[in-house]
Amino acid sequence: MLDVFEKKVLAGLKSCGVELDSVSSKSPLGIAVSGGADSVSLLISLASIFDSSFLRVITVNHGIRSEEESGGDAAFVKELCKKYCIKCYVETIGHGKITELAKNSSASVESVARELRYKAFESFIKNENIIALCLAHNQNDQCETLLMRFLQGSGTEGLGGIEHVRGKYIRPLLEISRFEIEHYLSQKKQSWRTDATNSDTNYLRNRIRNVLVPVLNENFLGWQKSVLLGAKKSRLDEKYFMDEMEKLPADLRLCNDSEPVQRCSIDRKSFYKMHPALQRRVFFESLNKIGFGSRFPYRVFEQVISWKEAKLGNISFEDVRVSLDSESLVIELSDDSKISKNENLCIGSGFCFVLKDESDSFELENLTVRVQKSSDNRHLILSIAERGCVADVISFPVALPLIVRNPLPGDEIQTARGNFKSLSDVFNDWKIPKNQRDKILVVENLSSGAENFIKAALAFHLGFKNWIVE
Repeated sequence: MLDVFEKKVLAGLKSCGVELDSVSSKSPLGIAVSGGADSVSLLISLASIFDSSFLRVITVNHGIRSEEESGGDAAFVKELCKKYCIKCYVETIGHGKITELAKNSSASVESVARELRYKAFESFIKNENIIALCLAHNQNDQCETLLMRFLQGSGTEGLGGIEHVRGKYIRPLLEISRFEIEHYLSQKKQSWRTDATNSDTNYLRNRIRNVLVPVLNENFLGWQKSVLLGAKKSRLDEKYFMDEMEKLPADLRLCNDSEPVQRCSIDRKSFYKMHPALQRRVFFESLNKIGFGSRFPYRVFEQVISWKEAKLGNISFEDVRVSLDSESLVIELSDDSKISKNENLCIGSGFCFVLKDESDSFELENLTVRVQKSSDNRHLILSIAERGCVADVISFPVALPLIVRNPLPGDEIQTARGNFKSLSDVFNDWKIPKNQRDKILVVENLSSGAENFIKAALAFHLGFKNWIVE
């Protein structure tokens, strides 16, 4: 007979659309198990619901921690599966591979680990003919995710939270709290593994879990229910927007076929007639269609929206170029839009360069902008010189990655007192003519998991001041 927790897991399976009669030894249910309390409770509860031959387990050794820790987790999961007579598959990623991949890109260790983990899951699903793969995200994870997305500035598509079902991935524990999970394991006298990186506050989720959540628990009783209710409302709103997207005419859905493309062309007149909420979705759908997988700054999108009355527009970000002419808004991948080759971009039409690594550089009109180490090798500095000159005109310490771009509406910069002042007011104080303001260099931090903020506004090349946040 199933206990209360196991009945809740069974209800979770049914809410994810799993038909119990369809699970068999030939079409088994998969379980991703890390060795932590959540996934261990999922494994044990499913072993009570199904015959062991109907289940398959996959565990991933990410190689981020020491072999003693991550290898120990995998060994723990294998022993647990042996106890319940469940087939277990171990995917081992070379030690340090994820860290190295993250270092050589703008992605975080978390995102690289997730990408490789899901590649392993996809192979597991295909090779074992898995009917659905159960992931152990619970109600606490949902709340943490919603807080994280709120702090990252997500729209309704993100504020709906973790989905119960996404393709063959299902999450039957999403309505179950971590307290219930640990209580269930205590009753079963079952231990679990604790990932040491869970206390590492370099990870955004861990900062939320270990720093923000305790403050909310102490000062805002019942905040979880409010956050989860807000997520339900966001999901309803997003469903409405998705339905509206389906109604859009063909000239706005050129990127809707299944094959990836290098270029999306959108009818200009139709695009600028839409509500901005739909404009944003069409724009980001186009980015996805051309295969741009990085985070695209919302401020760059705002620049595109501001072109409504413009004759022409042109702006680049990493390997994406966005251009506007009398008929079309074009979003495309272009090799010559990359940082190191972006020499001919017109400064007056909008510019946006991403600097990720030491020695990254670009040229803009008569300026050379580059990242290099300081003379004492203790930190990185952003150096700007006139083209052809050896000596820097200006340099100051920075952290990578960062963006160098033109000013955008709503830009604010921190003052010496710690409050913020709009760049528009700063430029008015400096008496910079409006027709020259698009040529000012704005340096914006782009740290993963942190709110972007402006490090500097540079107008020296126009004969005006600079504002650098110390």
